[in-house]
Amino acid sequence: MLFFMLFISLASLEKKHMKKSIRIALGTAVSAALLLASTPAFAAPRSLPAGEGLYAFGCDDGTEPAVGLVDVATGAVTEVVPGVADQCYSSPAYNPVDGKIYVIDFGVGYDLKVFDPQAKTLTLVDAFDCEPFTLAIDASGNAWIWDQFDDLLKTVSLDNAMCGTPIGTVGGESDDFYGMAFAPNGTLYAVNWQSGEIGTVSTSIAGFTQVGSSAMVAQTNAGLTFDSSGIAWVLDEATNAELYSADITDYAGTAQRSGQLTFNGADYYSEAIVVGPADAPKLPDTGSASVALGVTGLAAAGVIALGAVMMILRRRAS
Repeated sequence: MLFFMLFISLASLEKKHMKKSIRIALGTAVSAALLLASTPAFAAPRSLPAGEGLYAFGCDDGTEPAVGLVDVATGAVTEVVPGVADQCYSSPAYNPVDGKIYVIDFGVGYDLKVFDPQAKTLTLVDAFDCEPFTLAIDASGNAWIWDQFDDLLKTVSLDNAMCGTPIGTVGGESDDFYGMAFAPNGTLYAVNWQSGEIGTVSTSIAGFTQVGSSAMVAQTNAGLTFDSSGIAWVLDEATNAELYSADITDYAGTAQRSGQLTFNGADYYSEAIVVGPADAPKLPDTGSASVALGVTGLAAAGVIALGAVMMILRRRAS
């Protein structure tokens, strides 16, 4: 299956998000075969450390969960918080100080919301006074955002969503960071959506330092989070939202596929995942999930045989 990314250029320098839309068009079997030949083989999916869960936040029309708990073995999503109209969440981050998860909601404006895994509630904190796309919180509860309007790393208050004094530029005008998170060792990592490069970001001077030659596929990555063992979990949005896990310093060599995110048997679109306390409803029955996954796999194989071409319009254009 061959994927093409379609972008819209804006006349002004201001960068804006656009809701995703997906179009399916028939391609050629030759193109599909070439892609299959170049697709690397991935090992079996990993599991999370005991007591931890992977949460996904939706970006759709509200018929899908706003917050869901992901079965990392299959990609199946269990609803935790129902969806709402115009929902679209980005870059959730777990705060170990208060045990809650903070997330950017840019469905309408730029708002900071907080998810309580125990109460299973998602509530508004306040509107941001900047235009963040990524949020990261360290072990002490300090928070940073990457402002997609001016490409600057800034501190931010989790109490009122007020952005602090800029620290420095993370990337250039053409760079987009759709994933940013602290690893257990305290290192802040980010993924450049435009290039697929994975790198570290300094919380004192900003900047972006690529980690070796480690990289994801360009213009398909979204979301980044770490479990307590240091394994990174990411989404590949080229096929709507596929979940992978890897050693962040060698993504290409260690990536393991969990599966396509699904809800009630249909694709679940998300660009926002985070590891947090697994205090949520019971996961779907593994037998049913396996059957659903098998059907999904057969359907995917059929599409590939027809040489289908997936065209995704990214919400955000530079």
